[in-house]
Amino acid sequence: MADPPKLLVQIEVPGAGEEELETLSTRLRGELLELDVAAVDRARSESIPDGARGLELAALGTLLVTAGQGWDVLANVVNTVRSWASRETGRTVKLTLDGDVIELTGASSEDQRRLLETFIERHRGT
Repeated sequence: MADPPKLLVQIEVPGAGEEELETLSTRLRGELLELDVAAVDRARSESIPDGARGLELAALGTLLVTAGQGWDVLANVVNTVRSWASRETGRTVKLTLDGDVIELTGASSEDQRRLLETFIERHRGT
């Protein structure tokens, strides 16, 4: 059996300090834990991709989601993240799965939905 997919979720909110970023990532983590996921861990700085702005601040806003078995679980995770990001103007979410990165910021809900469906479909066979 293949290992469950691991999705790196990085959130950015312009002007947010460490405390606010911590609060936001804690809330998102809580929402993700309500899903049928294997784990939602806070990323350590070594799991943050090179080039991320402010390594420690990036680590605060980064979660590593182990989706569990089944692509439906991954789709639920992605849809939850998309919904979370759309609640406030200015939120940016970067999703990384097997080196494939998609960044959502300022796109309409329909555009985001299509982009994320394509993103998930690219990884179904891996």
